[in-house]
Parts: sequence; C-alpha cells; structure tokens
Amino acid sequence: MTDLGNGQSPIDISNCERSDGPAPTSDYRGAAAAVERRPLPLITFERGSEVRVGGDAYRLLQVHWHTPAEHTLEGAEFAAEVHLVHIGADDQLLVVGTIYELGEADPAVQRLIDETRRAEAEGDAPQLDATEVAPSPGGYYHYVGSLTAPPFSEPVQWWLRQTIGTVSPRQVEQLQMLTNGPNARPLQDRNGRTILCCGG
Repeated sequence: MTDLGNGQSPIDISNCERSDGPAPTSDYRGAAAAVERRPLPLITFERGSEVRVGGDAYRLLQVHWHTPAEHTLEGAEFAAEVHLVHIGADDQLLVVGTIYELGEADPAVQRLIDETRRAEAEGDAPQLDATEVAPSPGGYYHYVGSLTAPPFSEPVQWWLRQTIGTVSPRQVEQLQMLTNGPNARPLQDRNGRTILCCGG
C-alpha cells in the first residue's frame, strides 16, 4: 500500500482560529444523474451546480454519507455525516460536510435514502434536484485534508458546516442498510494542521 501523507481525514475539529476569509456560497441547479456503487452508494449530479470560495469555483460531483459521523467536534461523536464532493481547476477537490446528531428526522436526508433505494431497485436516475442537497448559509470549519475513502487522496479542501443537523435513529438504520453497516473511517492525526472558523 502507498504511504499516506500527513494531511489525512477525518480529524477532531477543535481549537479553531477565527478567519475573515470567504466561506463557500452555493449555486446548485440541475438534477441527479445516477446512483453509483464504488462499492458504497453515491449519487452523482449533472453539470450546473457549484460552490464558490472567493473567486474559485468547484463543480458538484456527488453526494454520499457516513454513519457514524467521521469528524468529531471537541471530542464529541455524532450520528451521521453527509459529504458533497466538488472538483475545481486543476482537479482540486473540495468537500462540504454536514454533521448530524440524533433527534428529529431530516427531510433532505430522507430524500437521499428514498431515492437511492428507488433508483437502485428500478435501475434509473434518482428523482432528486440538486437544490434539495444544497448547503444552507452559515459558518464553516475549514482545513486541508484528504478523501476519507480509498485512495485517500490529498489535498482536499474541507468545509464542515458549523450548524449541526438532526437525523432520527430510524434514518441512521436506513443509511446503514444502504452501506451494509457503519462506514466511517477512524480519526487521523491532526499533525499540527490549522483549522479555521469562517463565516457565520
């Protein structure tokens, strides 16, 4: 196996430094294209949706999830995490993540569950609009890391929403049924990386 670098993800989000730099803004439009298994399910999207950070644009590629959540906040663990994966100039990757704790069911997460199940069963595209998965405005934690699944590529620009969502225990069960069980990568060493708090 190839040696991994010192910038792996996920990590514990703690001791962040306040930044006045730009946070992501999203302009999502268009529809989901397919459900692909690599081997875990991910929903791919047609061109037309992007996030911008300052003057840089990143096109939405796909959305997928992890249970339990991969990142922790000040050592606290959470129930689930949804990742929106984007690509920019020179194939630079950017992931917008939302962390969820147990509580009320989330309608957008339920749409991901229902359309993944239906599309896989019927062999067609999910009936899902990109606006349904667009991140809400607000503050972010930002650091440079990696993909959390093979090939664990570096660098990846990580933007984790500071607002914590809620999912129901039943939704966690449904998410894990689609991934054949928990699929979170263990925490990696921070290795002195800076975490910024932006926006909000």
